[in-house]
Parts: sequence; C-alpha cells; structure tokens
Amino acid sequence: MLDQLTYEDFKDDIGKSFTLEGVGGRVEMELVSARLSPYPALPARRRAFAILFVTGPTPALDNQMYNIRHPRKGLMEGVFITPVFPAAEDMEKLAGRRVYEAVFN
Repeated sequence: MLDQLTYEDFKDDIGKSFTLEGVGGRVEMELVSARLSPYPALPARRRAFAILFVTGPTPALDNQMYNIRHPRKGLMEGVFITPVFPAAEDMEKLAGRRVYEAVFN
C-alpha cells in the first residue's frame, strides 16, 4: 500500500488528526504539511513527497517504523517516521511541539 500513496492522498488532510501506533502505544498527531519533491519523478513512478506531523511535547518518538491510521485510507503499516526541526519561519508557531516527518520516494 505504501508504494501506492501519493501527495494527493494527503494534501487535503492538512489540519486533520492521524493516529500513530508503535511499540509504546498510540499518539495523536496533526498533519501540518504535505509537500512535493522539487525533483521530477522517474518514469512510471510517483513523484517523491514528504509529510510533516506535530504532536505535543511528550512522548518523544524515535526514528523507526510506525503504523499510521489515515482518516480515509485506513491503516498504513511500516511508515518510517523521524523527528525533525521545524523551518525557521515555523519555530515560533510550533514552540513546545514536536515535529516528525515521513518521506515517500
């Protein structure tokens, strides 16, 4: 399923809640960004994209695979999530929150 997801599957869900499921339990996250790669896709492949989520200050999540429940697509298994720093222009707006990214190539 992950290889079939595209930017279009997320662009209209910005501001919506997703549930991340991992070893430590469940965490509610808000999708704050979906952006396309500036580089063109290879023939017959989707264009790479990234999605950003924010959560509260705890728990701190590690780089690893998680399952994510999408509001329309259902369960997405084995999504690699990594903590990232917000862009400079978003630092004040996201103060006290944790930011996580998933990249789809």
